[in-house]
Amino acid sequence: MTKPLFWEDPYLKEAKAKIIKIDGNSVILDSTIFYPRGGGQVGDTGEIAGSRVKDTIKDKESGEVIHILEGNPEWTEGQEVELKLDWDKRYKTMKLHSAAHIVYYIMGAVFGESCKIASSGIVDDRKDRQDYLWEGEFPKEKLEIVTDRANKLIEKNVPIEMKEDNGKRTWIMEPFPPMPCGGTHVKNSGEIGKVKVSKGKKPGKGKIRINIEFA
Repeated sequence: MTKPLFWEDPYLKEAKAKIIKIDGNSVILDSTIFYPRGGGQVGDTGEIAGSRVKDTIKDKESGEVIHILEGNPEWTEGQEVELKLDWDKRYKTMKLHSAAHIVYYIMGAVFGESCKIASSGIVDDRKDRQDYLWEGEFPKEKLEIVTDRANKLIEKNVPIEMKEDNGKRTWIMEPFPPMPCGGTHVKNSGEIGKVKVSKGKKPGKGKIRINIEFA
């Protein structure tokens, strides 16, 4: 099983690993800094030994991390290779992923318990998209309150922790309850910077889409 270096140190930008298996343009390594798509977070991109990694996914059956290259590599199994992450993309994704947790709790405080998350959404380096259950007219002007509260808390430089227990990972930041999450996150809220919360395209009946972007 691939060793998940992205959990041990989400700030690791480069590393070395050995190739376990090659299948066309799919490569499995003994360890990796590349986060595989899942839990709403996009898969990492970057380079392996100079070859472009266009996506990273997890095999549903084996749980192995699979690196998808732009072309078929001329490597051999057992070969040691250098890994280089698209750090700017990952770091922005980490920031927005942590911001999404903060906004989730503030949405509940501003709109009430009936405003519940409908899906984990998608977060990348540009925005986080979350779908909430909502019936009737949505008072989008209240999102300014959510944005203001989120930014005021972010500015306080609150520590963020990720704890693991029996393979289950949890996001922890005061004053909120812990939340299960397997993604990558920043260590301090101040790293996030200012964000803007807005209403996105309607995802379907009984739902609203909330976007979180850098301000």
